[in-house]
Amino acid sequence: MTKGNGRAPVNGKGNGAAASSAASSERLQYNCAKCPGYCCSYPVIIVTKYDVERLAKHFGLTPEEAQKRFTKSEHGYKRIMRRKADEHYGKICRFFDTEKRRCTVYPARPAVCRSFPGSARCGYYDFLSFERRAQEDPEFVALTDHA
Repeated sequence: MTKGNGRAPVNGKGNGAAASSAASSERLQYNCAKCPGYCCSYPVIIVTKYDVERLAKHFGLTPEEAQKRFTKSEHGYKRIMRRKADEHYGKICRFFDTEKRRCTVYPARPAVCRSFPGSARCGYYDFLSFERRAQEDPEFVALTDHA
């Protein structure tokens, strides 16, 4: 199967620390640095007005420029993150580094990325860990198609 390197933080969570109060009060049972970026492949990554403003400031753009450049209206939402091609998941967040498998806008990442997964456990990480043990391959990437 396809392999990922799992060398770097994914989705702006660095060492796996989640921003939610639920996750911070429990011992984390996942490590984003060992994940190939599954949550970054979701077809809908909601971007709020405040997220657009944060991205605009990060890139030195107006909020209008940032919204036009980085988001689109689709799936019934006013603003979701634009995506790009990815070897593992078909498509992934436009700010995801597909070589290093990590977020490139960590300080300016959207609120949904800051709070994901919202608890001390990540379902995909649990699944990925199980599959890597079962396949006896520490870099195995269980594929899904979010194209």
